[in-house]
Amino acid sequence: MRTNVARKQDNRGRTLEVEVVERKDTPGVWTVEAIDMAAEGDIFQALFVGPESHERALEYARFKYSFQ
Repeated sequence: MRTNVARKQDNRGRTLEVEVVERKDTPGVWTVEAIDMAAEGDIFQALFVGPESHERALEYARFKYSFQ
């Protein structure tokens, strides 16, 4: 389940597509994924498990990537 997708530019000038998603194979586990859309398609991912994992993933995405 996608929460939201945003395009952001990081401090190196890379354009990243950032999204917060719940893992389909493991309900209750949320990930913050940032994909470098320009270069080689690098993927940066952080996993959140346990109580309030969705809220913590959103908080991390807001802090790290100015995610709305």
